[in-house]
This record gives sequence, structure tokens and C-alpha cells, in this order.
Amino acid sequence: MADERVLFINLAPEEIRHIQELLSHFDLEIESTAVPAIGDAERYLNQGDLLLVILDVSKHQRRPDQDVHQVRHLIGRSIPLLVLVSPDQATKAREYLRAGADEYWILPLDSTAFPPRLEVLLQWGQSASSGEITRSQQGSLSKLPGTSFFSRAYYSFRNLFTHAGFKKTMPPELSPLIANKWKKIRRLGFGSQAEIWLVKEERAEVMSVAKIPHSSQMNTNFIRVAAILKRMAGHPNAVQLQEVVKEEGRVILIQEYVEGSTLRDLLDQGMDGVTKEKVFLELLDVVAHAHEQNIMHRDIKPENIIITPSGVTKLLDFGAGKDLYRRSTSATSIGTRPFMAPEQIMGESSLASDVWSLGIILYLFSTGSIPFYDDNDKNLMDLILECNPESPLNLEPGLPLQLESIILKCLQKDPNQRYRNALILRSELLRIFPRFGAGKVLPQS
Repeated sequence: MADERVLFINLAPEEIRHIQELLSHFDLEIESTAVPAIGDAERYLNQGDLLLVILDVSKHQRRPDQDVHQVRHLIGRSIPLLVLVSPDQATKAREYLRAGADEYWILPLDSTAFPPRLEVLLQWGQSASSGEITRSQQGSLSKLPGTSFFSRAYYSFRNLFTHAGFKKTMPPELSPLIANKWKKIRRLGFGSQAEIWLVKEERAEVMSVAKIPHSSQMNTNFIRVAAILKRMAGHPNAVQLQEVVKEEGRVILIQEYVEGSTLRDLLDQGMDGVTKEKVFLELLDVVAHAHEQNIMHRDIKPENIIITPSGVTKLLDFGAGKDLYRRSTSATSIGTRPFMAPEQIMGESSLASDVWSLGIILYLFSTGSIPFYDDNDKNLMDLILECNPESPLNLEPGLPLQLESIILKCLQKDPNQRYRNALILRSELLRIFPRFGAGKVLPQS
């Protein structure tokens, strides 16, 4: 079988060494070739299965988007193209995406956020390569073994480096098999960015979920979500990413299917104190895990929290999530309004914004109501920005005074006055209530 290959164009020696070090920890033979200029790349395109092309435009002073366009024309549409840009070029990064790049990275490379981004792009490249084979040789499913080498590779390099607008057009219909592998069972949902399908691998019984973007214009966002999910891999309260595939030009995420009831449904039915405390601790644990890696969720709400039949809490939908290790040029307001921190409404966010959302959940568990709500969106924003929440003790007089203090600190308007992240909140909660989880702190609803 031909070797699988990554092509570097115009990369600095230290960039090449960094990426080759990462590639060496994949449990598969992935070769790399480095060329100093675009004109030298063509003769290497047919040497093995090309999984990924990485182009450094950071040294270019004039029209690097033309270089991106030239490389895209050279390699075709199916091969992923990653562009490395300097911090000074960050504001023009979207021009490079329009010119044909699938993703960009603002230099320098790091050992925390870049490795999972590289992994996702490689897996996409493998999917595209496998797709070409299966379309020409029916019956062959995928070069990936039953246990994906990417899963093993992720844990390998994670351990190594632990110390280092949507256009409203209907998308083209996908074939019944996604990437010649995943059979569509039924549609679970349809949102502004994607449709969600229950799928099943043809030779397996376990169900999964496919998130299919409406347009290939969403590919970059989906790659970033996949990279976030890779970094959350293995946490019992996070939904696991199983595969990244490409079909009809769109990046599709295959994720773990979680059965159960949403927290919103359980609250409507009534919850005892033990269940509330267990759910909140598990929610706090997964958010703390994300914050430990400088990832914020940005949309923590009851609809995104599922409790499985066995009682395990799962936090869904990192689609609004943001990797703070990755520098961003966006200042978009993202989240669900009643659970959004004041700074999120103003287009800013930080780890403390997730702490606000956790405070809303804890307020809801404690009092049976949310502190800010109005049917009118403008009025609701004004309440969040200008008004203090009603004292939880006024609504539930039996609450411990120290619990009210924790809740109100989470809901400070100034993020600098809140707990900085979920790790600090968890530490404080368990310091004051070491038996939190036994059902002695939160009331039954």
C-alpha cells in the first residue's frame, strides 16, 4: 500500500520539526515531504496518498491569498489545506479561507491546541482518501481499523505534551451511507448550522450521531469543534467524538449517541436533592476539565445537559465552544440568552462566563426559577446587564447562607468578581460543603 503523506510548503525548519514530532506519535506510517516553494510541490502530489498540505504564508508580504488559491488549484478540492499565518495576518485569515484554505493557524505552533487540530485534519484527509477508494472499489469500507489509530494517537501525544453567516439554502442530499460507512436511521434535529442524524455503522449495532453542516462554509467551524472534542476525549461526562469524515464537500462529525432525558425535562418532572447535587457535581467536573485546558463551552443550559438511564450526566454541544489557546479575530455574541453572562451579550467571553452559566443552574436547582427572564429579548438583556438577581434565600428560606454566597458570587456582573473558572468554583463548593452530593444542601423540587 502506498505511504500516506503530508506535504509542507515553505515551512520554517522549526515548524517542520514540530509537526514531524507530532506525526511520529501516530500509530501509522505517515511520511512528510518539505518543499521551499509552491512550484516545487507538483512532482510530489502523486507520491503516496496525500492526506494534508500545510502552507506557510507568514513570510509573504504581498497577496498571500493568491498563493493559497494556487495551491488549492494544484491539489484539488478533496485534500485538506492548512495555512500558517503570522499574528499580523490574522485579520486577513478569512480571505485565505475564501481563497481555498480549509483552516488557518496563527503562529507560533503550540503543543496544546495545535496537535488535536492536526489530528482532525489528518483524519479528514484519510476519510477523503478512503472515500475515493470506496467509490472506485465498492465493498471496501475504510482503511481505518476497528479501533481508530487516531484514538490511540491522541492519547499518545496528549500524554507527551501534557507538560509542554449561514445562508438559508437547502443542502444537497447526502447518499444513504455517509462516507460509505454510516447508515442514516432518522433525523434527530435541524438547526441553524447543521442537521443531526441518528446513524449506525453498517457492520455494528451501536448507534452514533452525525452532525452534518448545511454548507461547506461551515467546515472551518466544524474542524475547530472537532479539535475541542478531541481534547475532551475520555472524560466520562463529555460526549465523545468518534470520527471526522467528508462527504459532498462538507466536514461531518460522528459523535457518541447519548440516550436519556435533558435536565430541562427532569426539572419539569421534579428532582430530589441527591440527584440535583450529583448532576451539578458531574457538570462542574466536565466544565472544570474543559477550563483546565483553556476551553470554554459558552452555551451551558438545561437543554444541553442529558442524564442517561444509568444516571451519568453528559454535557452536549461544544458547537459554541472556544479554545482560548487559539487566538481569534471574532467578537460574536454566542449563547442562549437567559444563561448568558453580561459580557457575552456584549460580544466578549471568558472562562468566567461559563461560571455565570453554572451559577444560573445552581440558582435554578436552589430556587426552582432562573434569576433573569422576560419574553421580550431586549428587556431580558437589560435585566442581565443592569439588575441584580433576587436573593435565593427570599425564594427558598431554608437554603444555607453560604450556598447563597456562592451563587451570588457566580452571578457578579463584573467577571473579575466571579470565580475565575470552574476549578475554583468546584474547590470552594466542596471546601464549604464537603458532603455535597449526599442531598443535604439542595432542596427537593
